[in-house]
Amino acid sequence: MSAVETIDDLFAAEGPIARALPGFEARPGQVAMARLIERGFLEQTHTIVEAGTGVGKSLAYLVPALRSGKKIVISTGTIALQEQLVTKDLPLVKQALGIEARVELLKGRNHYLCREKFDRMSAQRLVASSASMERLWAWAERTATGDRAELSFIPAAGDWEELDADADDCVGELCPRFGDCFFFRRRDAARYADVVVVNHALFFLDLAMGGGLLPPYDYVILDEAHRCERYAMAALTATLSPSGVGRVLRRLHRTYHLPASHDLQIEEIMRRLTATLAQVSGDRYPVSANDAVEPILDELREAFYKLENWLDANWIGALRRPTENPAEVERRRDLAQRGIVAHIGTIDRIVQAASAGSDADAIAWIERDDARYEINAAPFEVGDFLRATLFARTPSVVLTSATIADGTSFEFFKESLGLEEAQELVAPSPFDYPVQARLLLAPPNLNPKLANFAARAAALIEEAVDRSRGRAFVLFTSYARLNEIYGLLRERLAFPTAMQGDRPRPLLLEWFRTTPNAVLFATGTFWEGIDVAGDQLSCVIIDRLPFPSPSDPVIAARLAAIEASGRNSFESFMIPMATMRLKQGFGRLIRSKADRGLVVLLDGRALGMRYGQTIVDALPPARRIDDFRELDDFFA
Repeated sequence: MSAVETIDDLFAAEGPIARALPGFEARPGQVAMARLIERGFLEQTHTIVEAGTGVGKSLAYLVPALRSGKKIVISTGTIALQEQLVTKDLPLVKQALGIEARVELLKGRNHYLCREKFDRMSAQRLVASSASMERLWAWAERTATGDRAELSFIPAAGDWEELDADADDCVGELCPRFGDCFFFRRRDAARYADVVVVNHALFFLDLAMGGGLLPPYDYVILDEAHRCERYAMAALTATLSPSGVGRVLRRLHRTYHLPASHDLQIEEIMRRLTATLAQVSGDRYPVSANDAVEPILDELREAFYKLENWLDANWIGALRRPTENPAEVERRRDLAQRGIVAHIGTIDRIVQAASAGSDADAIAWIERDDARYEINAAPFEVGDFLRATLFARTPSVVLTSATIADGTSFEFFKESLGLEEAQELVAPSPFDYPVQARLLLAPPNLNPKLANFAARAAALIEEAVDRSRGRAFVLFTSYARLNEIYGLLRERLAFPTAMQGDRPRPLLLEWFRTTPNAVLFATGTFWEGIDVAGDQLSCVIIDRLPFPSPSDPVIAARLAAIEASGRNSFESFMIPMATMRLKQGFGRLIRSKADRGLVVLLDGRALGMRYGQTIVDALPPARRIDDFRELDDFFA
């Protein structure tokens, strides 16, 4: 590759990428994106690019990344994209540019097998404790990477916990298997790599911990950036749950002869806490709505203090496996104390956030999943945190996704992440939406809040699915509406149907891809990250404008903060959130230049309210239709 080759030269019809990738055809949006990112690297500025499906955004950021000669971290939201980058896109770009860059995929510690745990367990037991553990043992004997992604089965959670390289069980360089540790081998390789690929969970956890999980880097590329706020908040969230408390006790038992009285006391408190949490209805509600919670948390804190005092007095004498290395004994004590102190700190954060009132910058809430409860505490916005830990410290950060602009503006996205200045681009799509897509909006009098909505919406869904001959996603913003309308239509539709929850998500997707004329009814998890190319998916039906629920405690806290600042929370938060969410749902449909399809929005407010028009105007420019009869030729 010539040193003077420009981005345009590299993406040209006869250029290096075309020679490395048969059939390659550069898109104007892809070239513009690559130019802008390279300029950002050279000028040390941040870059935001909305690049929809078909733009080819991974090549657009990989080319300037490898040309920069800098240490780059690329973070993504999905395993599928990480694997695509490492196994396909990066090797292609390296070959095209003639650059021998070292690439490493780094995962969190609990993705890797701990050799020392396995050695200890297999020495103590003649046979595995379960069929799942027996399969894990067989794999552990032969694996060269220790990466659980190699497994052809899903191990029981408790079985994997006994073997994973969890930080709270790791004594580091004092471990007899430190020299051939799977995790530290990958971490060392990442230290010397030119490009490190990680997931958002690991990236934002590294920021929250002040570094140490990732090697130092020069620039960052955050793909699937519409998920960044969610992962940043997760990294800052402290959680108290029966499963987390149980893990602390199990770790203590693995290292010490812990008196049963501690387990009995803590387990009894946790049972009463769970019963108390169930006294208030709802899957998510603020801790302040349940006055009985705080006294029980005080009891739990005292029980952990008692456990900490026991450890302080017995960390040598109660060891299960005495060792001649006093440094290892001290390290194991420190690890055990860290787990206990972390739970005391979590309780303190929850109580403080719950009692701080309207001036708080954090929120504490209860969350229920089936019959399992957890209590969380987190800041309800992450802008200040990301501004200080990421954007002020990293010379150039690239943020890209298919759906991060609010119409043509990035102001809402930038504000949510604390990003003040960046160069921006909405990359033009290679798709001809007026030809490839149709959009039908329900009449203004069809309001999701009215009692007759389900019956009227079901009739429109039935007609739309008949026109598209099945091949449809019907997407809902709530499980209640999903169940209601699926119950009305299950026997009426002349096509194979399935509902989210009928089977695991991967199997449900496989069923849809392989079943002719299938119709899938689903909720939030199917609004993004789903790729069904071709005519197997030809219709996407959305039940309502996807506003966040104002009753959700975290959303309510953000809305209150916006109102307190003198702004209108509906215009400043609810409308942009609904806009980006609706774009994600629309994005399931057109995945290639050959795709054709229909989007139906069943919410009459899209036509009847001024804000509805604002939201709809931000969608790709599909041809608007008013009647299903206009589809006669389209689906012919």
